[in-house]
Amino acid sequence: MKKVNIMIVTAIVCMFAITPLYAAITVVQVKGDVVYSSGGAFKPLQKGQQLTEGTKIQTGAKSKAVLDIDGHLVTIKPLTLIKVYKNIANKDKSTNQIGLAYGSVNAKVKKLPKVKTSFYITTPVATSSVRGTEQNTSFGPGFGMKVEVPEGELLVQSDGENKKVGGDLNYQKGNDDPRGDDLTKNMQNTYIGNMAPNNLTDEEDDTINQYGDQLVDSNQTPADILDNTGGDVTIDLNLIWNQ
Repeated sequence: MKKVNIMIVTAIVCMFAITPLYAAITVVQVKGDVVYSSGGAFKPLQKGQQLTEGTKIQTGAKSKAVLDIDGHLVTIKPLTLIKVYKNIANKDKSTNQIGLAYGSVNAKVKKLPKVKTSFYITTPVATSSVRGTEQNTSFGPGFGMKVEVPEGELLVQSDGENKKVGGDLNYQKGNDDPRGDDLTKNMQNTYIGNMAPNNLTDEEDDTINQYGDQLVDSNQTPADILDNTGGDVTIDLNLIWNQ
């Protein structure tokens, strides 16, 4: 009898071990005013609800929703509109794509063992590709797209431009900009900015941003670089007359 029970338990364990991964979108949390649409009119979103591809979700002020998408957690922050473009999963592959029309989302993407995981967040200006990491992505008509990576690393693609973002680096691109900003832009006041005087001109600041790493590794100063730069220069002078 004991042997039979052991065989039954073993069979159950094996059955769960070979059960394939299936696509699933579950609403984990709803706070405030959150609505969804699967092609028709918008309706209130409910905790525990199952969603499908093509669903749009919109959050109001002081509202948010948390989704479990194939084991990945996506937090939809206040005043945000998203659409689930793809939700495909099987035992070998998991592919998800979210369109961010405006607002902000946080995505915590697990690296599933033996499963090729692809998780994309797309805005009108660029697409971020996540695998086994966390990202905060925002988009708005005024400032464009901004991506921060609290943990791990991801790839942002836009018009042939590929940039890896991680650590203290941030990605930002405006709606009309052909390329994204310098990834070290938010670090410059903390690291690069402290290496130079506070009274640099805009041209000198641009030089520091472009040649900053070379200046650290050599005996050159910003003035040495500028002395070798051709072209016309406009100088503003403030005269102080001593009595």
